[in-house]
Amino acid sequence: MTRLPLEGIRVVELTTGAAGPTVARVLCEFGAEVIRCETRLRGDGHRGEDPALWNKKPDFIKLQRGKKSFTVNMQTEKGRELVRELLRKADVLVENFGLGVLEKWGLDYPRLREINPRCILIRVKGMGCTGPHAADLTYGPNVGNTMGTTYLWNYPGATTATAEPRTQHPDFMGGVTGAFAVVLALIHRKKTGRGQWIDSAQVEIGASLLGPRYLEYSVNGTEPRPTGNHSLVAAPYGAYRCAGNDRWCVISVEREDEWQRFAALLERAGLEPDPRFATHLGRVRHRDDLDRWVTSWTSRHDPYHVMETLQAIGVCAAVVQDVEDQFERDPQYRATGFLVALNEPEAGKVVTEGVPVRLSETPGRVRGPAPLMGEHTREIARNLLGLSDAEIARLEEERVLY
Repeated sequence: MTRLPLEGIRVVELTTGAAGPTVARVLCEFGAEVIRCETRLRGDGHRGEDPALWNKKPDFIKLQRGKKSFTVNMQTEKGRELVRELLRKADVLVENFGLGVLEKWGLDYPRLREINPRCILIRVKGMGCTGPHAADLTYGPNVGNTMGTTYLWNYPGATTATAEPRTQHPDFMGGVTGAFAVVLALIHRKKTGRGQWIDSAQVEIGASLLGPRYLEYSVNGTEPRPTGNHSLVAAPYGAYRCAGNDRWCVISVEREDEWQRFAALLERAGLEPDPRFATHLGRVRHRDDLDRWVTSWTSRHDPYHVMETLQAIGVCAAVVQDVEDQFERDPQYRATGFLVALNEPEAGKVVTEGVPVRLSETPGRVRGPAPLMGEHTREIARNLLGLSDAEIARLEEERVLY
């Protein structure tokens, strides 16, 4: 099997939620050994509070696959001492607890550098580690409010605050970006021998996606507002109802040659040409009538038929897929093998996403199921920390390795 690019790199993870675990998961899938430090005192937010479900939660399985679980009680001095010892043998520390937790444990960067000057620390926070809101309580969904997507991701004139799906975009964007930053720091260390720390703010990573909207404000002097499914540069544009129950296909016609092919197709299907749609300006001005004209064709057909017909003439179109579509009907996912099946010891078969980028020489891979709570505690205590079986048993009894 191909040697992965991060083999030989050891990552210690002190995390909760999704952003920090995603950083370590990406590193793991490209070869790093990831030791997740956690405690039986309270399950991670994704393990949940019920010990009977700790090893069965889908979110936890998705975020922690391929890692090792080391149970340690950070409320005890001995527990913190064991983690410090672990960090002497580590290359990277990933953490995303609230600001001040790492300081309380004596693992902030100045002290980590004393322990291991080659170790790289990444701190993944909603607002970063500096500034007046650095200590704010943040989760992925409410970071979106600050970075502007909650406002912009809506319909014009909407009376509800947002049409945004409640998912953790900033967590996962911050996780993948954080892994990239760690690799850069590893390259720097290889050149200089020195570690460093990384301040990763999810709000800034997310806000960087708003570049065109920033330019609209700073260059054109206009305040960007929600546009729903409309576009200033494309018409028709948006999601169009198709045959079936709540089935839709998105269509985007930007260039004149695309419009000519698109209109000819619909006219061959029996639709009457409309002179108001002859120019792009006319199509934008009569957008509502244009949308009705397009829907009179799409509503007769299955969304996959609409997509394939339009793609065949060089017009951008895609089915609005739900998760069942992705699992059962999407030939692209099937062809690339994006969805992978894991056999979890307690949860059974779980299908989840694979590694979304493919390197030709060193492709990453899902390296195993998520760890059971404390599955690797004894292995790590014995092999990395040099503890005897008797010492391990005593620390378990004292609820240090717990």
